[in-house]
Amino acid sequence: MRAAIRAVFLDPAFRYGIKFGVAGVLAVFIALFLRLQEPTWALFTIFVLMIAQYVGAIAEKSIFRIIGTVIGAFLGYLITASFEQQPVLFLVLVGIIVGFCTAMFGQSRYPYAFLLCGMTTVVVTSNGLGNPDQSWQYACWRIEEVTLGILVAILVQSVLWPRYARVEFLKNVRLAFADLQKCFHASSQAVFTGGSLEASRRAEDFPARISALRGLLDFGARESQYFRDRLKTYFGITSSLASMASAIATLSKFLPDGSFYHLHLRPECEALHRSLEEAIGDLAVEESSAASRAKHRDAIKEGFRVLEEKLVALRGDPALFTVPTDAIIAFGLHLLALDEIRQQIESSHELLDSLPEMGDFSRREPQPFVSPFPPPFWIRSGIKSAIAVVAALVLDNWLQPPGAAMFVLGAWVFTSLNATSPGGRGDWRAFHYVVFSTALLIVVSLILLAIRPLLSSYAVMNTLIFTWLFAWGYLSFSIRGVTIPMQLAMLMIVGILGLNGQEPISFQAIVEFFFGLAFALLVAALVQRLIWPSLPQWELRDRFVEFLRLCRCVLAEGPQSLPLWQKTRIALIPGEAAVRIGLLTPPLCPPGEPDRLREYLTILRRVGAQLVVAVGRLEPLLPKEHAQNGHQRIVQFESEIAKHLAAHETGMTEAEPPVLDPAELTRILATWKEWMTEMRVWMLHHQYAGLDVVRVVGLSGRYEEAGRDLLLANDQARSLRLRDYMGDYVL
Repeated sequence: MRAAIRAVFLDPAFRYGIKFGVAGVLAVFIALFLRLQEPTWALFTIFVLMIAQYVGAIAEKSIFRIIGTVIGAFLGYLITASFEQQPVLFLVLVGIIVGFCTAMFGQSRYPYAFLLCGMTTVVVTSNGLGNPDQSWQYACWRIEEVTLGILVAILVQSVLWPRYARVEFLKNVRLAFADLQKCFHASSQAVFTGGSLEASRRAEDFPARISALRGLLDFGARESQYFRDRLKTYFGITSSLASMASAIATLSKFLPDGSFYHLHLRPECEALHRSLEEAIGDLAVEESSAASRAKHRDAIKEGFRVLEEKLVALRGDPALFTVPTDAIIAFGLHLLALDEIRQQIESSHELLDSLPEMGDFSRREPQPFVSPFPPPFWIRSGIKSAIAVVAALVLDNWLQPPGAAMFVLGAWVFTSLNATSPGGRGDWRAFHYVVFSTALLIVVSLILLAIRPLLSSYAVMNTLIFTWLFAWGYLSFSIRGVTIPMQLAMLMIVGILGLNGQEPISFQAIVEFFFGLAFALLVAALVQRLIWPSLPQWELRDRFVEFLRLCRCVLAEGPQSLPLWQKTRIALIPGEAAVRIGLLTPPLCPPGEPDRLREYLTILRRVGAQLVVAVGRLEPLLPKEHAQNGHQRIVQFESEIAKHLAAHETGMTEAEPPVLDPAELTRILATWKEWMTEMRVWMLHHQYAGLDVVRVVGLSGRYEEAGRDLLLANDQARSLRLRDYMGDYVL
């Protein structure tokens, strides 16, 4: 029993719920003690800030929350006091501010400054609409309450079970290397024994972990100058992790028993595998030192030297020149992946060995891994949010429904934050949520009517706030996000606090609480579903289109020329698409379609991975005698691949199979294999280093793999039934 209780208290989600509840109760208590006008805004601040689980994240969000709140309060007051009598101009200005802030919240370097600017503008304009000359009071109250909520959130996060991103980053990096060691152990034997498909899939899923590590880097840099000085080094290590995982994911080619390489090179390869595996494992331990890292580098270097000597010794064997092309490609791809892993291990060692001393401020923060501009999805979300707020303000002024303040704020919350909810559901079932949520609001309102006398008790109100926030915090930690029902729960507890139990709560106040949220849900649902609805099938389509477009950018510009956020998107999009595919179940789509989509996604993911590694790397390795011919072949191959990618992009956009003739790509693949075989034989006859031959063969093999996967993608795309559900508006 004692062990069970201890396990509960050690559960991070349980602790997070406790912290959430304590922060909410403390903020409300201080607001009431100081007799501030709107304790609800202090509680709302707790919701927004406490979602960030790290001390550094709280500090960052606090600064930007104050900046955004002050700017939003000023804009709200200025617009309301100056233009309230000019309704068209007033609504246009409010819509522009809300739309811009919502769009920038989705893809900005400082999202919370924009979020709070838009939210505060909504609060000040909606509350000051009836009395514009006094709207400055709402602006001041808003700033006071937000400042209180910020101070309480910082205090609770810093004192009660504090979590530091810099500590968790270092721990998670070691865990990532440990997992990669296991993946490599299972995958490295693929060329001889078949390996493990599960290990390859785990390696393919590493981009999401890398993204999480880079998020910890961002937060950790705001916690410690010492950590910030090392930011560039740690960022480089995450890049090495990503490249290593990508290389391990390609270790899947199998050589049949009796093949030339199987008979003559297996002992040397297995010795090299052990050296690489031990080096990866050393990076996973906290006690890794410069001396141990140097020892592992020497072992890897020796492993490659022995393998190189064996390759040279085998040049006199006539059987080497008659090895089947498929076996050559399989072995070349395997050794190319081992070479890439070696390079990333050495890069990690170099980064760790060159960590700056304390006080070295010459390091600069690496480039961000998000786009500096909002993508089309968030621009549309901004426009929809602006329309929802403007519609709510018009209805508020025209019909004067009960619960006006909560009505306008709720319309914005349900429209703008819906895009951030986990699971990729978007606006799907928005009207279902209206029905279910209204039923829930009726139940809650009836309960409030029954317990009105109890709400005047501080003990009851604080217990209610703590319990509600504990459950909310526990769920937000467990599911890593804020769902639509949780958005409703957030506004419900804020609305209940706004009833002010220290005075007799009237029936009308509870009615206003109910109708304010119910009307907000309805307006948000109408805007969500009638204007650019975000549906799972369309979200999936947009991610396929984005991925194909980025692959074409890799071909056109080279992977090294792409900004980091685009390379990050190439790695993350397949995972996001897989989540959306999981939502496409019958009758939303035809039976068997999710499996066909998963196979299509898997094929395209392989194409993208091959292009990122191969493009721009093969041509510099070609012998000068063959450089011109090789350049022409590479340009021709890449041009045909780009044509196929563009056809798939158009087909996905139009919900039709790609329109293209595979004959030219098939011809190029046939001549490519012949050219690659001739190139290998020529390099062997001219005494090129064995590993140089391997790199040329391996990179050529990656091009060939990308081309063959595109042919598979063509067939798979024709099996999809996109037209049956891409245009579906089912409510």
